[in-house]
Parts: sequence; structure tokens; C-alpha cells
Amino acid sequence: MTTYTSHWLQAAAASNKAPLLIKITLIPHGYDGHAYWKRQEARASDREFKMVEDLRLDPDGGPQAVLQRLVDLRQALAQQGWQEIVVHDSLTLFPKDLLDHRTKTDDECLMDLAALHTECSDHESALAALHRCRHSEQAWYWHTAARRAHANRARAHPGPQADGDWAAAVEHAMVIIHQSADANAAQPDAMYSFGDSYRHPASQLAAAAQTVAEYLLCIAGDPEQAMQALAIADATNHGTDQLQQLKVTALLQLNRSTEAYETHLKWRLQMPDVLQSPGYRAFVDQQQTQARSAESQRVSQLRFETAPGSPASKSDLEQLLRRFPQPSQAYLQWITQAERHQLTVVDGDDSETYELFSISAALDKHEELLGWLSLHDESSPELAEEIRSAIADSGIDPQHMLPIVGAENASDCFVLRMDGPGAGGIYFWAHDECTVFSPIVDSADQLFPWLQAQARAGATFVL
Repeated sequence: MTTYTSHWLQAAAASNKAPLLIKITLIPHGYDGHAYWKRQEARASDREFKMVEDLRLDPDGGPQAVLQRLVDLRQALAQQGWQEIVVHDSLTLFPKDLLDHRTKTDDECLMDLAALHTECSDHESALAALHRCRHSEQAWYWHTAARRAHANRARAHPGPQADGDWAAAVEHAMVIIHQSADANAAQPDAMYSFGDSYRHPASQLAAAAQTVAEYLLCIAGDPEQAMQALAIADATNHGTDQLQQLKVTALLQLNRSTEAYETHLKWRLQMPDVLQSPGYRAFVDQQQTQARSAESQRVSQLRFETAPGSPASKSDLEQLLRRFPQPSQAYLQWITQAERHQLTVVDGDDSETYELFSISAALDKHEELLGWLSLHDESSPELAEEIRSAIADSGIDPQHMLPIVGAENASDCFVLRMDGPGAGGIYFWAHDECTVFSPIVDSADQLFPWLQAQARAGATFVL
């Protein structure tokens, strides 16, 4: 799924007003098969864009509809004096970030149309748009758009009639591959692109190498050369499942079945011919047996180390009781003794340490937790209210949840419920899921034994 964005700037805003901005997001093929068109508007002085149009279009005709909408919008806005601007980062957060961007060239607008025509399987119109470009024959994205159109048309019409399209697709792909290997070539980082699938030069290089590999493997029947192209794509770290499927096919044709099976298993591919192969099933069984054996050996070698700490003083307890008058007896017994203030799970060269906070540190962590929950009070009151409502619906009052165990430099922690149903129970809270307080054990003295049991079960709890 590729998401395309188009940004517009009001060229002649009133002198006493910030310029208007328009952000168009179009998805010709969503994950659910539908096409999407979203229009957002804002003034440069606004904090955020506001949605003014949000359409979900049927798969049948949806891609063509969003393309036509963009064509019509471009014509209307251009007549009104708006400028379509180039924004390399589609994750722009604030309207003001869109100021001071350059205007799109005619060639770039044509490349946009070519990409969308390809999404509509109208490869002739895509190539016609690219042929109208006058100054872009060295641009990576021009070659990317041409490669896509030729390769897709070749796949749609297999046989001898596809030879010309395959040759053209490979030719365009090789331009990108050769330029990427040329240390003296212009750096593509700031080059134009359209669509989040091709925003990074590495993505365009990976797609180019994958097309070459597909041609060499499926058309030319040369798996050895195909592996060289696949290596180029693999090295970008922008490969796809299809790339890995090509790699599995090439390795099998080269009788390198173990490598093929390893790749298929690693990437969790679902290639029917491989899944049904007796050799692959035997390989998977062997891998699972080895993994169980290694896991059993790892768990048997775990070490659990405890360390003492300073018991809470009378003044510490007074400080605690002023804030929480009825702490659980299990917690009081733990915090007022020196034993087992720290548990460390040693797993080979790795370790995970859980520390019982001192009372002053626990109270500080409590304030930190409340700070996380009020983070959006000013910037996004609606979101802040959603967070509070979600927590309240779960029956939790954060004011009465005291962090007692965690790591020194981590916000995530185990918290003790100080009142209400389940008072004395231990919950886990993580800042990136701040509405969720997950129940762990019923009493503070059960926490370290529970953590040890988790580790022995092969799932060491990581803060």
C-alpha cells in the first residue's frame, strides 16, 4: 500500500492573515481494498490541520476516482493562484512547517500523474506522462516511475509481447543501480519522489534491484545473476516479502535448499510449494527441536541474585503515611526490612534488575507517573480526557497507585494499589500504554517470586 500526499500553499494571502495550506492524502489501494481521499486545511498559524473531506471509495473505480480528483483539484487551485509545493517528509507535524518549500515543477507534476496512472493499471497513460517530461531523465524517480509502468505492463501481458517492456524496465532499473554505485554521481537524498513507498533513495534502489532480479529469475532463467541483484536489494534494508520469495526461488533453483528454507522460515513466508515440501517440513522440525533444546539449556543456567537495601526509617514511614494512610502490610513489612530489596535475573551475558524503590523515590515516581498522565492536558485536552476516561473505566485511580519496583532510569514500573477493590495488589504500568494498569499479583511479597517464575518459564520480564 502506497500513500501519496500533495501539499498546497496560498500564494497571495491577505496581509493580515497567515497563508492557508491544504494537505491532500490519497491512497489508491488501501489494506481493505478501498481507495481513500482525505483533504485537510489550516492556516500557517494554526497548531494542526483540520479534516474537511474524508472519503472511502469502492475498490471498483476508486483509484481512478482519486486520480481524477487530484487532476481537478490541481486545475482549480492553480487558477486561484495556489502553489503546489514539494515536501519530502510526509510526516510534517505542524502547518507552519510547510512554509518556505519550493514549488513543484511541471515535470514533477507529470511524474505524480504517472505514478497514479500506474496505480490504476493505466500504464500507457503513465508512460505518456513521463515522455512529456523535459528535464528529468536523470532523476531517480523518473526512472522509478518508468520502471514500474513497464514492469507492471509486462506482468499484465506475459509472453513474447512483454519482452520490450521487460527490457525497458531493466534499463531504467540499471540506471539507478549504476548511479548508486558511482561515488561521483549526484547524491539522491534530496531528489524528488512521490508516495511514501519511494520516499527514500534506498527504497527506489531496492525496488530497482528487485525488478532486475525478477527478470533474471523468472524471464531469463538465470538464478545466479538474480542472486547478485537480490544482494543489492537486500543490502538496502528496504526489501519486501516478494524480494525474499524471489530469493527462496533462486536458492532452490541453485540447489541451495538449506539456505532457501532458512530464508523462508526467517521471514515467515507462506509459499505453498515450500510449505508442502517434505524437505522443508523436516527442516522446520529440526529447527524447532534445536530451539527447544537451546531454550531449555538457557533457562537451566539462569541465576537469580538478590541484594539487600536500606530499610525505611521512621521519618520515611511518616512521609509515606501522610500521602497514603493505609499501605498494605506486605509492603510495609518489605520496605522496613533490609532483605531482598533487589532482584537480578542473570541470563548469560545479559541481566535484568528489579529494584525496590525507597519511599522517597517511590513518591517521586508517583509524581512522575501522574505527570505522564497529564502530559496532554494543555496541548490536546480531548486526548487528555480520553486517557482519563479510559483509566477510570478500568476502575483505577492513578492518585492511589504507588510505584514500588522498577529500574532507576525507566519510567515503566510495578505499582501498588493503595485503596479500593484489590488494594494491596501489584500492577504493571508502562508509559507508552499509559491507560493500562495490568494486574500482576495480589500482594507485594509475591512480586519477586512471580518475576523468577516468569524467567524460568522463558519469558524474563523486561522493564
